[in-house]
Amino acid sequence: RQYQNRPGGGGERTDGERVSYGFAPLAGLNFTFKELGKGSLGATMRLNTNTAYDLATSSRNIVEVSTSELSITASYSRRGFEIPFFGLSLNNDIDISASYSMARNSRKSYEISKLELNAPGTPLEGNTRTTLEPRIRYVLSSRVNASVYYRYTKIAPDDFGSRIPGTTTNEAGLDIHI
Repeated sequence: RQYQNRPGGGGERTDGERVSYGFAPLAGLNFTFKELGKGSLGATMRLNTNTAYDLATSSRNIVEVSTSELSITASYSRRGFEIPFFGLSLNNDIDISASYSMARNSRKSYEISKLELNAPGTPLEGNTRTTLEPRIRYVLSSRVNASVYYRYTKIAPDDFGSRIPGTTTNEAGLDIHI
């Protein structure tokens, strides 16, 4: 609730109201599989949702802001295997993971005078963000590890437009810690 407190007997004046609700996660699944290749395989899936309604008393509209996101992650880990390296036999670890997420954001405006008629809201803007990231991390010892990754991110505006133009970003990297 947004309000003003008016000194001198003016009392309190409400400028706006906000009602929001969300579920994080609305649904979620965790999978752990039997040992595979002397390592562990797992996956998670999450569905989050959040919706907010804003009413400004100076306006005749209610603005709905909604976000929903689906994320999926799969991972494989193997610990303590040996690979001869320059004549040394060290215990090595490897982690392989892939994550995917898709988030949809939208804004709609509802006229207060038409709420009784169940009139559909007027779309204002929205976009969909998609991210895909595979990653491989290799641990040679407690002090030496490396990871390589690729990240694809795409932002696509809805048919009704968006303040953010559509973009696609490709990133790749190599992290080495010694």
